[in-house]
Amino acid sequence: MKYKIYLFISLFLLISCNNNSNGIPSHIYPDLNNKIQYQVDWQKKFYKERIKEFKASPIGYNQIVLLGNSITEDAKGWNDSIGITNITNRGISGDITNGILVRLDEIIYFKPLAIFLLVGINDIYAMNLPEGKQTEKHIINNIIKILETVRKKSPQTKLYLQTILPTHREDIKDQIKRINRGIINKVQPEVTVIDLYSIFANENDLMASEYTTDGVHLNSYGYGIWINQIRNHINKYSIKKEIVIDPDSISLDPDTTDIIPDSTNSF
Repeated sequence: MKYKIYLFISLFLLISCNNNSNGIPSHIYPDLNNKIQYQVDWQKKFYKERIKEFKASPIGYNQIVLLGNSITEDAKGWNDSIGITNITNRGISGDITNGILVRLDEIIYFKPLAIFLLVGINDIYAMNLPEGKQTEKHIINNIIKILETVRKKSPQTKLYLQTILPTHREDIKDQIKRINRGIINKVQPEVTVIDLYSIFANENDLMASEYTTDGVHLNSYGYGIWINQIRNHINKYSIKKEIVIDPDSISLDPDTTDIIPDSTNSF
């Protein structure tokens, strides 16, 4: 009898250790002690902080997931802007394609209604450093692998690939264009492609100045352009906010209508 009680307690403790306090299994989140290929120190810091936030606030079911790097992370308040409740932001500042591959388990676990993926610019920046080891082929293959992994493990999830945005840098604009073309040619028609690049690029194939804070990240006007571009797609999966009317805000003035007594003579 004592052995059975001990076994039961051991199993309970084991299950408890493998789950978050909210009951979500811990194994769906990356082990932060493991090294991610091509991730550098400043990226690790942001990555660890956000993964801890994700654990504390899991995606949940019936969600629309925005997946990407800092450009996505800074897309705040979209639920309020569109008037819905089920957009979840899974952007991490500085994230690279390898980082997203490592953290796909949480997304797959919750089987989102739709995913809007935007990633690649940090890989391109790293590729152009003197010590950079990434290649255009590596970036293309990783983005395709992200999409194929979700398609295989969560086939009901609708996938949207958003093309990598232009930047202010002349030296990488052709790389961005080649990578965008390489991905588009390999993912359609299974994945819906939203060509954000063409929207934000000027006549020189650089980020149009009116949309950006620094030539890479979007300003509020740029975010407005982006959300309007994908609004119709998001609305296909949206859960609308309830309109709750505060009774105290309703004016209940007494009816001032004059009532004229019935003057009909009764016989």
